[in-house]
Amino acid sequence: MTQTLQYNVQEYSDEQKNIFMGLYNDFKTKAYSEYKFELEPLDYDDFTASVNEGLIKCLILFEDSIPTAFMVYTTEISEALELNIIHCIGDENRNSKRKILMEKFLELNKDILKEKIVTYPMLGTQEEFTPEITNFGFKLVGLSVERFYFENNTSRDIFKNYKPLPLPEGYKITGWESKYKEDMVDVINTAFAKTSDALFDPRFLTKEGSQDILEKITNNIYGKFLPDCTSVLLYKDKPVGICFTNITAGRIANIPLIGMGKEHCSKGLGLSLLHSSMKKLLSYYGNTLSEVNASTETDNYPALKMYRRLGFKEDYYYPQAYKPVE
Repeated sequence: MTQTLQYNVQEYSDEQKNIFMGLYNDFKTKAYSEYKFELEPLDYDDFTASVNEGLIKCLILFEDSIPTAFMVYTTEISEALELNIIHCIGDENRNSKRKILMEKFLELNKDILKEKIVTYPMLGTQEEFTPEITNFGFKLVGLSVERFYFENNTSRDIFKNYKPLPLPEGYKITGWESKYKEDMVDVINTAFAKTSDALFDPRFLTKEGSQDILEKITNNIYGKFLPDCTSVLLYKDKPVGICFTNITAGRIANIPLIGMGKEHCSKGLGLSLLHSSMKKLLSYYGNTLSEVNASTETDNYPALKMYRRLGFKEDYYYPQAYKPVE
């Protein structure tokens, strides 16, 4: 007679610290290869300390008392409930394990789901779960990751040979100054409130949320902010566009946000902003950084074309899942 495995899900506690260590370290060794992480995951002691402090939450799936999968999520960082990772050890029944964890996650957070959306970047092997996740009420947006490798001669030649067009009358590009913050909140809100970004980050829908995004970028929450490489578009001396830059990991720079008010679109100004920031990144950090990356929707053809024109290459795609408020 075949024995049926018994599954159960438990919230992490220090009683499981020793038995859970092997599963977590299995994830840690695969963070780059299977999940395309750019940042080094926390060491095990730092991870468990963060759970105990309430900074993150962790659900563990047990098969006959052996931990074989886990889920990590956060509830306090933004206006969304952010699902960070679902990791399964081995290759068998991975979607079944993900499904059990998802059911428990939704059950535990049923009250929060009445007020917050759930976001889940399904990086790497997690993409296998896309057929099943829609059954839980999730919707999907395809995202493309664009990379500019500093050591890639082709990319450097493309950038070097690009000749920027003169800015239209009344426009100029300058560097970041804190005095632009108030106006930039309006720019971020109007530029992104009606885009797919607002579907999985509802902060874009309000000025208060847009200010939170701005503060987190400029206060180094999403990486080391680079004001010297951030470019601001002015129209008659009023800020109307932005290309933020930061460093997210050792030698990796990122464009966390680039946008402008609707009335200033379709003039090639986004390309001018990106070119300005890239020129400064190459000048100031060309010998210390390895790459610059950015992400955009897979069907945002103007943005994809903009990155290609400056030497970026499409590196990989992943589904960004989000579950609207019930």
